Order: sequence, then structure tokens, then C-alpha cells
Amino acid sequence: MPGSAAPSRSGAARIDASAEDSALPDGTTVAVEPVDGGWHLQLGSSLKVAVGHGEWRESSPLGRPVVAAGAWQDNTFVADLYVITTPHRVRLVLDADAGTAVATWRTVPLTSPGLELHLRSPLMTRPDVA
Repeated sequence: MPGSAAPSRSGAARIDASAEDSALPDGTTVAVEPVDGGWHLQLGSSLKVAVGHGEWRESSPLGRPVVAAGAWQDNTFVADLYVITTPHRVRLVLDADAGTAVATWRTVPLTSPGLELHLRSPLMTRPDVA
């Protein structure tokens, strides 16, 4: 991912889900906090994803592994999140000046667009069957 590490830079925003193929519900809070070699990306209250700069970082916020890499591009934070046990990936773009963010699927799941569902382990693709 091209861009700078900006090791002291953080940002916060809310998801604008008007974009087609949104992976997160409208109004979801997003926070980017710097850590050594990357960031922690907080999506809502339950998802915390490790994001690397110049490398992929792996985390399992709800039991399923996801790798992520990102960078600051001027006042915009851009990160790619790959759910590594599936073909699905999400691009997150956070505009720090506007306080808005979008999270869109690059490969849209056939079951449900909610990112949280695809990070749960075990994968529950049919919520009507418990």
C-alpha cells in the first residue's frame, strides 16, 4: 500500500454506508490508532484489527483470521483487509478531515455484506439456522 506510516497520526470517523457494497453499517465508528509498525483499527465496539505498514499483520477479532495493510495518503487512511480463509476483501478509506469513512467489498460475499458475520468463527452464513 503506497503512503506514509505517519507513526504519530491517528484518526476517527463514522461509516457512510451509502456506497454500494458497504461492509459496515451506516454510522459505525472507526478509529485508527498508531502502534509500532502499523495501527490498530477499531471498527465499532467489537472489531479490533491489526494493520501493518509495508507488511501484512494478522489478527482474529472474532475468531477468524484477517490480514491487513495500510498507509496514510495525505489526510486519508487507506487499508486493505483480507479474510484469509475466504476470497473476500474489504478496502477501508477514512477521510480524517471530513470525519467520514467507507468500507467496501472488493469481492462481495454471496451470503451477506456484513463484515462482522465473515469474521466470526465458526462461519455462520445462515443466521436462520443456529
